[in-house]
Order: sequence, then structure tokens, then C-alpha cells
Amino acid sequence: MARKAVLEGGKRDEIIAAAAELFFEKGYEATSVRMITDRVGGEIGMFYHYFKSKDMLFDAVADRFFRDFQRRFEALAEGCASPEEFTERFIELYDSSMEQYALIGSRMHWTIQCAMHQRTLNAMVPAVVAVIERWGIKSTVPADILAAQLIGGISAAIHSESCKRMDKEQKKEMLDCYIRKLILY
Repeated sequence: MARKAVLEGGKRDEIIAAAAELFFEKGYEATSVRMITDRVGGEIGMFYHYFKSKDMLFDAVADRFFRDFQRRFEALAEGCASPEEFTERFIELYDSSMEQYALIGSRMHWTIQCAMHQRTLNAMVPAVVAVIERWGIKSTVPADILAAQLIGGISAAIHSESCKRMDKEQKKEMLDCYIRKLILY
């Protein structure tokens, strides 16, 4: 059977976008290849032309998600002139990200949640390295390790039960203190 012209070009991106929507709406397990192809107006064979399996498609969806997140985080960190400004922007990104996560988190197995969390933290490291370098922080600890420590500590703090009970100003004060102690003293 000859391939239809409509299946060429941007169809792979359409499949990834449709799969992302469906994975977030219904969850990975409840989303079938047929549902994805129906959403993009294609056939099962078209799906397998671009992806060997639903798992490969999930990887492509995750790659796009984290690339987009990394760009957003880099934009957030790029203009931060001080730890206080970084903290303010970080809290805003965290709050909006948690709103998105609330829509999909309950449909994900905990192992996927953990993997996504770790990948999110890893996506932040290059931008934090750039911030550390821009601020002129001098340390015997390599910048990528310092950035990972900073991100890991912020993550541990912001996901703690104590932090969940804090208002925005208390969170900001706590994170400012942590950032200053780790990288400025």
C-alpha cells in the first residue's frame, strides 16, 4: 500500500503531541496506540513507521517534555541577578509545575513519578551552573556538583511536609537561606 502524503513530514511530531495529551489525560497504561492514531487521523501502520513501540513513543514524549522544561528553567535562571531573584522565580515555576503535575501525577506509577522527578532535577543543572558562574561563585567543588547539590537540597526542602505548611514568604526566606549557605559562605 502506498504511503499517503499526509503521513510524511510533521506527522511524527503530531503523534508525539497527541500521545502527550492522551498520556496526561488518561495515563500511560490507559492510552492505546489506536487512540493516538485516531487523534492524529492515521493508521496503526503509520504509528509503527515512526515508532517501534509505545514505550519508544513515551521516551519521545518525555524527551520533548524535559527539553521544554529545561528551556523554561534556563529562561527563568538566565536573568537572575541575585539569589533572592532566583528564589522568587523558582517558587513561581515550582508552583505552576505542581499545578500541572496535579493533573497527571495520580495516574502515574510511583516509579515513573520518581524517574520524572530525577530527570527534572537533572534538566536544571546546566542552568544553575550558568547562574553560579555568572554570580562569580568560587568553590573547590566543581560547578556541576555544586549545582546538583543546590537543586537536590531545594527539591528536598520544597517537597517536605514542613515546607508545604509555609506561606510563600516563609518558603522564600528558607530557600534564600539555603542558597546563601551553600554557595555564598
